[in-house]
Amino acid sequence: MRTKILLPETKQAPYLERMNGSHEPIIIEKFPFTLGRNESCDYQVPSTRVSREHAAIQKDGKHFRIKDLGSTNGTLVNGKKIGEALLNDGDLLTFADAEFCFRTPCTEASRVTVTHVMNGGQVAAAEPDSSGEDRAARDFIHAIRSLHEGLLHRALRTRFQPVVELSTGQAIGYEAIRRTEAVHGELPTTERLLQTVDCRLTERWQQLHRLLATEQAAEEGNGNLLLVNLQPAEVGADGLPETLAALQGKLSRKRLIAEIPHSAVVDIPFFREFLSRLRELNVGVCYAGFSSGQNQVRAHEQFAPDYLQLASSLVRGVDRSTQRQQQIKALVDAAVAAGSQIIATGVHSENEAQTCRELGCQLAQGDHYGRPQTMQWGALA
Repeated sequence: MRTKILLPETKQAPYLERMNGSHEPIIIEKFPFTLGRNESCDYQVPSTRVSREHAAIQKDGKHFRIKDLGSTNGTLVNGKKIGEALLNDGDLLTFADAEFCFRTPCTEASRVTVTHVMNGGQVAAAEPDSSGEDRAARDFIHAIRSLHEGLLHRALRTRFQPVVELSTGQAIGYEAIRRTEAVHGELPTTERLLQTVDCRLTERWQQLHRLLATEQAAEEGNGNLLLVNLQPAEVGADGLPETLAALQGKLSRKRLIAEIPHSAVVDIPFFREFLSRLRELNVGVCYAGFSSGQNQVRAHEQFAPDYLQLASSLVRGVDRSTQRQQQIKALVDAAVAAGSQIIATGVHSENEAQTCRELGCQLAQGDHYGRPQTMQWGALA
């Protein structure tokens, strides 16, 4: 391995930054610059998922390119698998489970990212007659860049919504919410990307959201619970229970609750093992968006969650629907028998809250108790 650590004041050559933040920038002093598991590579990546000779960075005139060397698990640039691709400043390179940021030689003060350029209109000016398809592609690239730069700078604002005891109205915890509000009925491109594309980049964004939420919760004194969302594609992922346990360790006396979408709850061995591991590590579990009947709760009894979060569609207007009152009452009875607590979500009025209390729901959240806010934790109580 022939790797040189690059001091900040000598960044006159392209370099790589490890995304886990545990290494100084790595200078690329010769071409081709190879990466892989072998010691003979210019940079050795200690991962069993990385091939012996995984990829190579090459110089093409004034430009740089990356080439996959027939690796088993592939090379990705900004979440897209490639055989060979042109590199730009700020590109996210993924080699199996190892991530790097590619940087071209320039000073930090003079760096202009692709997102800055696109926001400044230079790209649009260069292509005045772009078709709708071209604009969609450019929006997608812009979203990828925004996600990547947000990761680098931890540029994510988390909102918290109170979870309250229905009997007292007191907040016992908060749910960390990352969702972005729609503008004129349409979500921003970055948010649409997060909801529709599963790749290492979006996975890192989810991880950052949970980390920042945990750090803020650890600094504030109110509430005993912090609920954090998992995406369906994350459920069962290797190492996720340990990652969540590390977040639990930051919370002191508070308890971390992993919200698993009900659509991802399946009675198969890998899910049972995933749930068992979370419990071994003292991470709580909540099945979110539940809208099925009491028979489904009973079917989950062997791997029942700590909390069962009802879909807001069940709760909205429940005070005026006898049918939904009966449905929620049956769910409450089944959940209590399984040892789970019900969280009624989407509570927007005192009448809805009162009905949920009478039906036996223990906890609730919704605009009636407070909208998601980016205020300080203590100010949300």
